[in-house]
Amino acid sequence: MIFLDTSSLIRFFTEDKPKKALLVKELLEEEEKVSISEVVFPELEYVLEKTYKTKREKIVEAFKFLASRPNIKLSRSVKKAIGFFEETKLDMADCLIAAHSLKGKLASFDKKLLSMEGVIEYW
Repeated sequence: MIFLDTSSLIRFFTEDKPKKALLVKELLEEEEKVSISEVVFPELEYVLEKTYKTKREKIVEAFKFLASRPNIKLSRSVKKAIGFFEETKLDMADCLIAAHSLKGKLASFDKKLLSMEGVIEYW
């Protein structure tokens, strides 16, 4: 199993360092089992948005690309969070919280988070 971190995905999506981007591209095409930790997704969103001024639509495309690859292992929560991210204006960290909370109740005071479909408020 190969694990990808944020820096490798930044290189791939921005192509700011072509040789490194190519290495990641080859890895994604050749490796049978690739995993991306869920913490990478909020980091990826933050760096693409703040450093590279990437529009949200492009970040959604990047997330959906990763989720569509049959050789990339993502948790169900990440896949659900990607859907939330596409449908809302919440950041990816909140989307992950909402996705995890679908298994129970969410103790939060964040009205936007609590208004997510399927999220059940604790209080």
